Amino acid sequence: MHRLIRGLLPVALVAGLWLSDVHADADIREFDFGPIISRQRDVHGTMRLRALGPFFERAIHEDGQSLTAVRPLFSHYDNPEYERHRYEVLWPLAHYKGFRDERSGRVLLAWWTRFDINDPESRYRFWLIPLYFQGRDQHGETYMALFPVGGKIHEFLGFDEIRFALFPLYLGTEINTIQSHSVLWPIFSRTEGKGIYRFRVFPFYGQNRHRDRYSKKFIMWPIWTSAEYYIPGSSGSGFILFPFYGQLDLDDQRSHMVLPPFFRISQGDRVNMWLLPWPFFQRRTGEVRQTYVWPIWGQKRMAGNEYRFFVWPILHQQRIDKGDAIAQRLFVLPFYYSETQRERAAAPPPMGPNDPVPRGEMASNYQKLWPFMSYIREGDEARFRMLDLWPLKQTGAIERNYAPFWTLLQNTRLDDASDTEVLWGLFRRQRHHEDHAYTSLFPLVQWERDKVEDRRQWSLLKGLLGYERQGTTSRYRLLYFIRWGQEEDEP
Repeated sequence: MHRLIRGLLPVALVAGLWLSDVHADADIREFDFGPIISRQRDVHGTMRLRALGPFFERAIHEDGQSLTAVRPLFSHYDNPEYERHRYEVLWPLAHYKGFRDERSGRVLLAWWTRFDINDPESRYRFWLIPLYFQGRDQHGETYMALFPVGGKIHEFLGFDEIRFALFPLYLGTEINTIQSHSVLWPIFSRTEGKGIYRFRVFPFYGQNRHRDRYSKKFIMWPIWTSAEYYIPGSSGSGFILFPFYGQLDLDDQRSHMVLPPFFRISQGDRVNMWLLPWPFFQRRTGEVRQTYVWPIWGQKRMAGNEYRFFVWPILHQQRIDKGDAIAQRLFVLPFYYSETQRERAAAPPPMGPNDPVPRGEMASNYQKLWPFMSYIREGDEARFRMLDLWPLKQTGAIERNYAPFWTLLQNTRLDDASDTEVLWGLFRRQRHHEDHAYTSLFPLVQWERDKVEDRRQWSLLKGLLGYERQGTTSRYRLLYFIRWGQEEDEP
C-alpha cells in the first residue's frame, strides 16, 4: 500500500511543480488568479498553492507542517516536528499513516500495523476482518487465525487472546488471568480466574460468582433470575420471575418490580426510583435526581452533570462541570448543534439581589446549522463556513479531502488578521494586520494597501488597467503589456 501511494504522489504533484515551487519563505512571490490558480499566505502563516478551485492544494506552514491534496483522489499530511504523516486514498477506502517508528494502514477491511519498522522482530498485526488474522503481540508471541476454521488472535476486542475451532463449535478467551471456554457458543460456557466463576448452559441454567461481592443464577433465562450480594453496607438478595414480578432486598435499598422492566419502585439510602411505567415515566431522587416524561420532556442531575431533553430525540441539553471550566451542549437534531466552554469565574464579591451573576471568559464556542453553516472559535481564532455538509463537528479526513468542495464561503480570523473567501477565490478579502489589506473580485478588480511597505495598487481585469505606488515610485499598466512610471524627486 505504501508503494502504491508513493507511486501516485508524483502524479498529483505535477500540476503544482510546473506552476511553482511552494515554500514558507517570507520573500516568495504571491499571485491570485481566483479559482484557477493562486498562491497566497493565510492568517496562520501557511503558504497555499491552489489550482482548479478545491481540486488541488499544496500548503506548507512556517513550522514545517504540509498538506498535498488532489481531491478527492488522495491527500498527504506531514508534521515533521511530531514525526507524523498520513496518506489517504479515496478516503475512507484506504489510508496509510506513521508516527515515529510506527506504521499502519488500511484498505477496505484489511488493517495492518508495524509498531517498530527498525526492528524486524517487533510487534505487528495484519487483520482482514473478519476472515484472517496474523501478527506478533507485545510479548513476541506470534498468532494466526482463519475464521471460522480455527486459530488464535491476540490483543483483539479487549481480550489478550481469543482461540476458536470451527466457530461456534469451540471458543476460548483470556483476559489477564480470566479464562473462558465455550462449546456451541453461546450454549455451553465456563469462566474461571481471579475470584471469578461463571458457568452456563444457555438458556437452561447459569451462574456467575465474583469473589465476595455477589452470586447470580438464572433458570430458563429470562424466566427466573436471582442474585445474592455480599458487599458491606449493601448486602442482600433479589429475584425476578419474568414477566410477572421481581424484588430486591439490600441493606441500603428495597425494590419491587411488576411486569419487569416496566413497573419498578425502589427506596434506598442514596437513590429512590419510580418507573411507572418504564420508559414513559421515570423519577429518581437522592444522589441522582431524574424526572422523565418520555418522549415529551426529561431532566437528570448528578454531581457535575445536568441533562435535559424535549421531544426526544429532537432536543437535548447538557451541562458538564469540569472543575476549571463549564461546558454546555445543545442538540436540535438533525439541524443544530451548539457547544460552548467557559472558564470558571472567580468567586464573586457580595452582590445585591438584582446584580447579575459573573460569568467566566469564553474559552471555546462551536455552532452548526447543518447543512448550511458552522462557526468555531477557540482562543484567539475563529472560523465561519458555508456550506458545511458533514454532520459531525470536525473530522480530519473530511477537512483534508472533501470539505473544500462544499465550502462556498469561509471567513477565518486570528487576532487582528482575517481571511474571507467566496467560491474558492472568486472573491477574496485579506487583512493580515491592521496596516495591510487585499481585496479581489476575479477577474474584474483587485486592490491592495500596505502601510508598512508604503505600497498601494489596484488593477482592472488582471492588468488591462492598473496602478501601483511604493514609496516615491509610481507605475501604471495599460493593455497588460504597456507599462510606464515615474519616481518623485526627493526633497
